[in-house]
Amino acid sequence: MDAQQEAWDRLYGAQGRLWRGITDLGWTDIAPGMKVLDLGCGNGKTAAALLESGADVTGLDFSSEAVASCERLFGAKAEFLQGDVRTLPFPDEAFDRVLAFHVLEHLSEEDFPRGLSEAARVLRKGGRLYLKCFAEEDMRSSGRKEDVRNGIRYRYLSEEDILAASGDLRVESVRLVEEPTRFGTVRRRYECILVRP
Repeated sequence: MDAQQEAWDRLYGAQGRLWRGITDLGWTDIAPGMKVLDLGCGNGKTAAALLESGADVTGLDFSSEAVASCERLFGAKAEFLQGDVRTLPFPDEAFDRVLAFHVLEHLSEEDFPRGLSEAARVLRKGGRLYLKCFAEEDMRSSGRKEDVRNGIRYRYLSEEDILAASGDLRVESVRLVEEPTRFGTVRRRYECILVRP
C-alpha cells in the first residue's frame, strides 16, 4: 500500500466524520438526473449535497476507510469505489459532471496534470469539471508551495499552475476565494470551472 494511502486510511479510520457542514453547490450547474463523479469523496460531505440536488452520484476515494464510511452513511443511494484519480476505473465520457473538491492538490506537481486529464477523459463532451484547491498563501501553507502533514501531501497552487495543467480542457472560470478567519488568518482557495470541448 502507498504511504499516502496509508496516511489517508489512518486519518479516516481514527477520526471518522472529519468535515462537517454543507457543501455549497451554488456555483455549479448540477441538475437532477445528471451522472456526477465526486472525486476524493472523503466522508461524503459533497456526496450528500449532490444527492440532495437529485444527481446520480458515484464517489471515488484513495482511502478504503473513506469509501467504507460513505457506504455506511448512504447505503444504496450512491455508488462508492476505492481508486486513484490518476487512473480512474471508468470508461471514457461516463459522466455529465466531475467534482474534484480539495483532492488534486494532494498530487505531486508531476501527477497534477495527469489527474486533470483523467477527470477530463471520463467527462462527456461539453461536460464540466468543478475544481476546488488550496491557493498559494493559504493560512495552512506557512508561505510554502508544498508541505506534508501527518503523512499527507498538500500543494498550494497558483492560477498559472492550474492553467498550465488544464491540457485540452477549456477554462471557463478561475475564481480566487479568500475567507478571513477570526484569528486574523486567511483561507485561500481557487474555484474553477473547466469544460471538455
